[in-house]
Amino acid sequence: MPLFKKKKTDEAPKQQVQQQVSYEKLSIFVTIVNHGIADPVIKLFQNFGVSAQFVQRGEGTATRQIRDILGIEDTGKDIVISIIKKDKIEEIKPDLLAFFSASKYNKGIGFSIPMTSMIGVKVYQFLSNSL
Repeated sequence: MPLFKKKKTDEAPKQQVQQQVSYEKLSIFVTIVNHGIADPVIKLFQNFGVSAQFVQRGEGTATRQIRDILGIEDTGKDIVISIIKKDKIEEIKPDLLAFFSASKYNKGIGFSIPMTSMIGVKVYQFLSNSL
């Protein structure tokens, strides 16, 4: 007499369900603004679902003579690096331009760099805010 009996089932073996993740191309969007203006730029990008952002302090490159001619005292810059989906770039541009036009202190520059490859699904999901 066997100690364990197998249950007879008519069910088909369970198949593993694979999670479908739609992959959209990512870009690195770099925004360089005057020192102290990074927080509004970060909030602007967060409104478009961007969750991975980094801020780095920078320094302008103008010489002392040029700064004296233009009346520039502070050359400090904030560099905001955002990881965004490529299709969101065109949506963000008008709002970023409006932000730059809102005040004479909100001057800056923004540009994007396409990402061509990435290692790891979880890294992609974290950077694209799709976890």
